[in-house]
Amino acid sequence: MKAIIFLMMLTVITTHSNAQKQAFDVVNFTIPQGWDKTESENGVQLSTKDDGKGSYAAALILRSVSSAASSNENFSNGWKSLVKGTVKVTEEPAMQSPEIQNGWSIISGQANYQDGSNKGLVTLITATGNGKVANVVLLTNTNKYQNELLAFINSLEINEPATAQNNSLNPSEKSVSETPSSTNNTTGSKGIYSITPPPTWSLNANTANIMLEKNTTAGKRTIEFMNPIKSTGNLEKDMEHIFFEVFDGWELHNSPNNLLFENGNHEKGFTCQGLPYYMLSNSISKKVNSNGDVINGTVLLIQEGNNVAIINSADNILGSEVEMALHFLLFNLKINGVAEKNLENKKLLIGTWGTNSGLYGNSLSTVTNYSTEGKYSVLIQSSYTVGYDYYNDLIKKKQFNSAGSFSLIGNLLLRTSASGSKSKYYIRFYSRKYGNYPWEDLMSLYEYDFDKTKINSVLHFHKIN
Repeated sequence: MKAIIFLMMLTVITTHSNAQKQAFDVVNFTIPQGWDKTESENGVQLSTKDDGKGSYAAALILRSVSSAASSNENFSNGWKSLVKGTVKVTEEPAMQSPEIQNGWSIISGQANYQDGSNKGLVTLITATGNGKVANVVLLTNTNKYQNELLAFINSLEINEPATAQNNSLNPSEKSVSETPSSTNNTTGSKGIYSITPPPTWSLNANTANIMLEKNTTAGKRTIEFMNPIKSTGNLEKDMEHIFFEVFDGWELHNSPNNLLFENGNHEKGFTCQGLPYYMLSNSISKKVNSNGDVINGTVLLIQEGNNVAIINSADNILGSEVEMALHFLLFNLKINGVAEKNLENKKLLIGTWGTNSGLYGNSLSTVTNYSTEGKYSVLIQSSYTVGYDYYNDLIKKKQFNSAGSFSLIGNLLLRTSASGSKSKYYIRFYSRKYGNYPWEDLMSLYEYDFDKTKINSVLHFHKIN
């Protein structure tokens, strides 16, 4: 089907528009003044043209059809059939921020097209809800009708409230053992995200949403980067409804879904750009029993202006692959087009930090003190510091056995030892808690010149004083 099929009605003068709101199927709309309207069983076409210059604009509102797919899959399918099947596009669509309207998930994107000698801009708007999908396609080869097209888009409304939850934002089943797809291992940027893949993970940009993937002995692991949606302005409120939209068809294992926060593992902090994030993990299983499989589902939300970016994944209950990968990502993941904010990392770093659990004594293996003067000193537990009281006393008196200087540039920590050797780390500060237990402030480091053949375990540093 070529663009001429969409535009064939331009040669016919049909019903002229008025400014009153009209309805077709699940969509309300207002026809731009002076445009023509042609209605059939499957859709409504609105159009205008300039015979002298050959310029035109058209909008096609298609009747909704049944669909069990997610909103992202519906957009991808619509782009393939309604756009690529109509005009020649050579680029991926530029995506707009998704919205929820009357319970429906609205996704839109646009790209330049060419159809013979015609060049222009095509836009696809997809609405998913109530087990259905509705599409609106706009085509124009001129800027002349820009204001009318914008007014038409702003007039669009969904007139049928969505009551079902099959407008899930997530296009995948969240299985933890799937068949691999084609991957690459390079730093990637698609849509809003700029991603450096964690060591041993691969970047797959050949899907509707960009994916990170890793094959393990227990099956394939994936991390999915989804399109942003409108935020309530509160990440916990966002998480309350997003978690089970992402994991549609799942429920908390052995507990009601309203205990999502009480039974979960929580983390919050700021990305390397200074954007607030909130991450929640919980044990979930299929609502309809599927061999009793229980997985650990994770959703990471990043606040960006009025929108919230969504990243999700799943792993075995005792798995660590996804946790290590998400931990790595939070050192360098960025949202494109967002200015970086000063996080005052040096102020946060000053003090004494120890690894492993506990606050002092032989539950700590390494303790490092950072001073306001830019000096650091380290105490490593050894045979002569194994005594609880002795080791704790060394920490309190800051009697450390090595020293050096440090500096911070953004989220990069540079340390120079007394011997002159240098080391460089990514650094980040965050808080974690389990269920209703108190929040604990933590810090982590990751080597800047990291080994790309293996991924390091999560190492939390606890603030001692």
